[in-house]
Amino acid sequence: MNTKNEKQIKKRSEQERSQETKLKILEAALSEFASSGFEGVSVRVIASQAGVNHTLISHHFGSKEALWKATAEWVFERYDRLSKERIMALKGIEPHAMIRVLLRNFIEFCAIVPDFNRFMVQANQNGSERLNWLADRFLTSGSEAELSILRQAQELGLIPQGNGLHIRYLFIGAATSIFTFAPEFERLSGEDAFSDEVIERHVDYVLMLFSDKNSLS
Repeated sequence: MNTKNEKQIKKRSEQERSQETKLKILEAALSEFASSGFEGVSVRVIASQAGVNHTLISHHFGSKEALWKATAEWVFERYDRLSKERIMALKGIEPHAMIRVLLRNFIEFCAIVPDFNRFMVQANQNGSERLNWLADRFLTSGSEAELSILRQAQELGLIPQGNGLHIRYLFIGAATSIFTFAPEFERLSGEDAFSDEVIERHVDYVLMLFSDKNSLS
C-alpha cells in the first residue's frame, strides 16, 4: 500500500472517530439537558456521561451554550429527516392514510427519543433567550408545517374542528406524556412504556382520541 493511500485511510479513520465522539457527546448532552436543564448540568458531567475527556467538548463544540444549540439542531434535524423519509415513501397514497402515518410518525419518534420532549420542557422553563432561539430556528416553521397538516385533516373531516394551534398542543401532550412519565406508567401498570405492544396501543388510542368519529382509525 502506497503512502498516499495510507494517508487517505488514516484521514478517514480519524474523521470517523471524530464523528463517533461528537455523536456520543450529543447523545449525552441531550440526556443531561433534558433531565437537568441548561443551568443544572456541567460540561464535565456531560463528558463523563459520554465517556470522553471534557476538553473534547470544547474542541468539537466550544462553549456549553454552543453545545446546547448543537444538541437542539441534532435532535430536530433527526426528527425532520425521519419525517421527510416517511413523506417520500408516502407519495401517491390517499390523504387519509398519509395524515395517519404523519401523526403516527410523531408519536413513534417521541417513543424512540423521549428526551426530545423533556428537552423542550426544560427549554420552556429556563429563560426566554434559548427558547427564542429555538422559536426562530425551528419552532415557528415547524409549527406552521404541522398546522398545515392539521388544517388539511380538518378540511377532510378527519379530526375535530377548532383552533389548530390549541389542538396541536393537545396532540403533543397526549402523544408524549406516556413516554415523559414512563417510570410512573410502568410503576402503576407493570408494563414497559417503550415496548412495541404499548407503543402500538398508544398510537391507536391517540389517533382514536383525535379522530372525528374514529375516521382515522
